[in-house]
Amino acid sequence: MSNGKEESKGGEPGILVRKLATRDVSAVVAILHESPEAAAWSRDSLLRMVSAGGASMWVADRDGSVAGFLIGRSVADEFEIQNMAVAPDHRRHGVGSKLLESALEFSHMAGIAGVYLEVRASNARAIALYNRHGFTECGRRAGYYRDPVEDAILLSLALA
Repeated sequence: MSNGKEESKGGEPGILVRKLATRDVSAVVAILHESPEAAAWSRDSLLRMVSAGGASMWVADRDGSVAGFLIGRSVADEFEIQNMAVAPDHRRHGVGSKLLESALEFSHMAGIAGVYLEVRASNARAIALYNRHGFTECGRRAGYYRDPVEDAILLSLALA
């Protein structure tokens, strides 16, 4: 991800990860509407985050369209993945892996010691993706999610 123009490693060619820009917000909102398992964020909140210069906000561009996004934040020596989703038409094509690999590369270069996230307990595909990338369960938050009420599985990855 160093130049934001690398093609997928291990996924399909044509996946470009780049910083999320204002022009991408409509596509991210559309992905959120199609992804009830992701945290629902408003257009206004996304625009405020982009305007603030969110360095930890990326989109995956696949063949000319925004296929997914990942938003996180760094605090001290930790990185938290706050939200990530892939458009249904682009799932199972390496988009999620490419986004995750880019965030992990960013974290490693920034000297981050650990990466953390929460995921719906029922989101088996996402949990499997994170497990493939070395994340392990480190806790659970009962009733954390709404619509429907569901537990959050806490996952973490220690970086070398």
